[in-house]
Amino acid sequence: MRSKDIVQARFGGKTALQSVVGGVVASAGLELFLHPHELIAGGMTGISALVSFHTEKQFGLLLLLFNLPLLLLYSFLGRKTAFRSVLPGLLAFSGSALLFAPLPAVSGEPVIAALAGGFCLGIGAGLAVKSGGLLDSLGLEHGDQIRPRIIMSSKLSPKHALVLCHAAVLVLAGAVMGWERTLYSALACIAAYETSAFMLWGMRRTVWVAVSRPDEVRIEVRKKINLDGELLTEHEGGDAEKRIFLRYAVHILDVPRFKAAVNRSDPGAEMIWLLPFELKRRP
Repeated sequence: MRSKDIVQARFGGKTALQSVVGGVVASAGLELFLHPHELIAGGMTGISALVSFHTEKQFGLLLLLFNLPLLLLYSFLGRKTAFRSVLPGLLAFSGSALLFAPLPAVSGEPVIAALAGGFCLGIGAGLAVKSGGLLDSLGLEHGDQIRPRIIMSSKLSPKHALVLCHAAVLVLAGAVMGWERTLYSALACIAAYETSAFMLWGMRRTVWVAVSRPDEVRIEVRKKINLDGELLTEHEGGDAEKRIFLRYAVHILDVPRFKAAVNRSDPGAEMIWLLPFELKRRP
């Protein structure tokens, strides 16, 4: 069994209610802050908004319509639970957008609207991913278990491909709506991404390190960032095959130095970074 499988087998825990709440919070950010100023988010949410602005079709219906084909593709490519995991949050996202659409804007200042809307979007997306769901089939949130790694074998990583998709949506928005609104939209996207990252990771990230030189790694990490790790072992078919792990909770500002210390003391070490919601033990 691979090191990552050993670690992930110990953790779990998902709730549809959390995904529903995330969908409602995200739609409030869009309809009460961003859309009244014709600001958009990235991904499929941004595409739906662009089409809605220029066709006067309901954004909530377009959001559901445009996300469904990709969800079908994810299911076909091996994520059999995609619909079951995503639909509660996605239905709440699109449904509450229909309810919030007639309400007036909360802020008349586009900068405040961009930041507040991005903040709400990030909270909603983070809640959805933490519960095992997803609000946008092209979202940048890292850690979801819905999207298969379709292009892992290519030189372009999935994250970079999604960033390019978001950038293309913003460029299209600039060509259609003007660059001033697009700059505010980019600010909203950054706020949403950073907020969702904080929701998922917090200030510390838990990492399991599969090592062959545990003593050297512990000494080097302690020397560089003054952090002690917990020594764990995992048996794989008998006492003869035993994996040694060190578990750390690393502050996000110390991650680069932590990686350097581990690689220096044990070049063959494997690091498995866990999201907070993966730390709930299965019953």
